[in-house]
Amino acid sequence: MVKLAKVLSDTSRGIEVKNSRDYIALTRKGLTVKQLGQILEFTNLTLKQAAQMLSVSERQLTRYADDKVLKSDISAHLIQISELYMFGYNVFENESNFQKWMNSKIRSLDYQKPIELLDTPFGISDVKNIIGRLEYGVYS
Repeated sequence: MVKLAKVLSDTSRGIEVKNSRDYIALTRKGLTVKQLGQILEFTNLTLKQAAQMLSVSERQLTRYADDKVLKSDISAHLIQISELYMFGYNVFENESNFQKWMNSKIRSLDYQKPIELLDTPFGISDVKNIIGRLEYGVYS
């Protein structure tokens, strides 16, 4: 949580994320494009992948200044994706292994790649459930 809190906090706007309850206020205030860049670095996602997940054009995202505040629905979606990655990094104990898993076809997801499901909250939830099952040794 510490690393994710650092990524999501924005001292220039007086936003400090200490725990998951702070996500509500952060969503309401909105993430900035600068924070989007930090999230992309944290998750190792490309701008193109993020644009597809957020249903926004890549070109539109590149036009925004770093201090541009994103809409609350986009901010909430980015926070959910970031939280999923933090959970995955902890369960897999290695960012590289988690990245490989995210890009592998998973049987319990009907042979879809988990990364392809992150465009909806339901997909994020499904992926998170599978990771949770792996955490407890349940074959998935």
